[in-house]
Amino acid sequence: MKNHVKWTIVFLLLGIIAYLFSPSIKRLLAADGYLSARIALMYLSGTLGTILMSAAVIISARFSIVNKFFGGLDKAYEVHKLTAALGFAFGLIHFLMSFSNKMMIKYGVIPEPAHSTNPLTDTAIYPFYKAGYAFLEPAFIILIIIVAIAIIRKVPYHIFKYTHKIIPILYLQIALHAFTVPFRGGWVNTLGGYILQGMILFGAVGAIVTLFQLTGFKHTYRGTISKKDKPSSDIIYLKIKLENTDNFKFNAGQFVFLKFEKSFEAHPFSVASYDASSKELEFYIKECGDFTKKLYENISENAAVKVEGPYGEFNFIEENKNQVWVAGGIGITPFLAKLKELANNKPSYTIDLIYSKIGDTPFDSILQEMCAKANVNLHMVDTNKDGLLTYEKIKSLTPSISSSSIWFCGPVGFRKVVNNGLKQDNVNMASFHFDNFGFR
Repeated sequence: MKNHVKWTIVFLLLGIIAYLFSPSIKRLLAADGYLSARIALMYLSGTLGTILMSAAVIISARFSIVNKFFGGLDKAYEVHKLTAALGFAFGLIHFLMSFSNKMMIKYGVIPEPAHSTNPLTDTAIYPFYKAGYAFLEPAFIILIIIVAIAIIRKVPYHIFKYTHKIIPILYLQIALHAFTVPFRGGWVNTLGGYILQGMILFGAVGAIVTLFQLTGFKHTYRGTISKKDKPSSDIIYLKIKLENTDNFKFNAGQFVFLKFEKSFEAHPFSVASYDASSKELEFYIKECGDFTKKLYENISENAAVKVEGPYGEFNFIEENKNQVWVAGGIGITPFLAKLKELANNKPSYTIDLIYSKIGDTPFDSILQEMCAKANVNLHMVDTNKDGLLTYEKIKSLTPSISSSSIWFCGPVGFRKVVNNGLKQDNVNMASFHFDNFGFR
């Protein structure tokens, strides 16, 4: 079972525990039919949806301690996507139960329940309780639209990102409702209440951090584009000089988020090298999306840029093992950073670098020189001449792959090929390392 699935199950179980240690479970067990159980079931769907959505919002704030807990930002975002999807599903169930109940009353399917006095009416919590309902239905309808945009891959990435920025506001409205309703339901001072309201409070902090664009504020640095170039028709080279680097701690293999002057949103890019003495970062960026295809013409030398990070646990650390590095296309970038480091600190273990490329690339001569200095065995596979790089070809180039740690960076389809091959050979998948940049 994949880690992000395991952690999603943990949050789901947390929601179930919260419900089991609340008054609602007794009401559900005592119910003699759907109508009498409806409120208790709504508490169940609301609790599960709120805790899962809160987990997703907390992760989206990119707190360092949370990233490390999940094994890196990219791994945390895998949990974020799954908890958000499942949380939305339970929220949708909750919404439809409420809506259907109103419709059944309206059209006489079920009788309107007798009016009961709200015990919160004369309490200090009542104005907040009412506010929790103020824009609840419109907020969830907007959330449905945003989720649809996220699911439909044909919608451009920048629209996905801009609409996603509304989610913290929607979450805060839903969270206010979910936080105050338990006061009426008798959840206060129960374990279930503590778990639910605790998760909401942490989620609210994450939402505020995201809403005011404070994500990564402790490790955001000002920089200037000192050089830009195009070593090939679809690759951009950037050199960025940082101004304040007191807390900038970079390990080869990591990535950062770059926010340019004309860009509303920061984007992640692997670092090709970092020179601590000159405070300069180097990047090779493939023009392959809406943003990167327009990047070169939208930036200029000496322009300001914000650098957030570094992030990632793609650190080449696995003791007592030879290593096999597999790179596809622009995925060579993090390996360049490690090669530069190894040139002055040669490894005591064997490293094989397999680079899959299409024709001549700007990296060919660079790799030959850097691998020679770092004592790394280089295998370049030109798919135009040699065909696609399959797992069987990788094994033929590195017979010891089953007893090595494997570090991969390249297209998702290529990664799946390697992943499936390793599984078929019963290789310990804990030794297969990669970063996942699929933040959508």
